[in-house]
Amino acid sequence: MTSKKKIAADLQSALSGQSPLSIDLYVEVLADYEDELKASLDKDADDALLCMLADDGDVAMMLIDWDGSIYRNENALKKLQAMWRHSFDTNVQTLLPIFSTHISQKNLAVAGIKWLPASTD
Repeated sequence: MTSKKKIAADLQSALSGQSPLSIDLYVEVLADYEDELKASLDKDADDALLCMLADDGDVAMMLIDWDGSIYRNENALKKLQAMWRHSFDTNVQTLLPIFSTHISQKNLAVAGIKWLPASTD
């Protein structure tokens, strides 16, 4: 079983653009969950849904936008960076321990994203 530390390092490397995302892992595993996750996004009324998986050093990710658009791997990363342009690093650091725990327990790492109104300070 892959350790949480190794999974977190693999996720960090992929999210920082230091290592490529795996199309094979996406096609073999994540693609099968597209419809289910899209339905979950609608049911939970989230603004977007992020799903990641790491396996033996490979990482794949999916982002589903509020309108049902599905972004895969590099496109998902670009979309996430644009969505979180002011808080990307902070949000990634918040999610890494949660995601690595889920993945180490043989689950997909999934997080619903909700938009907060901009502060008017």
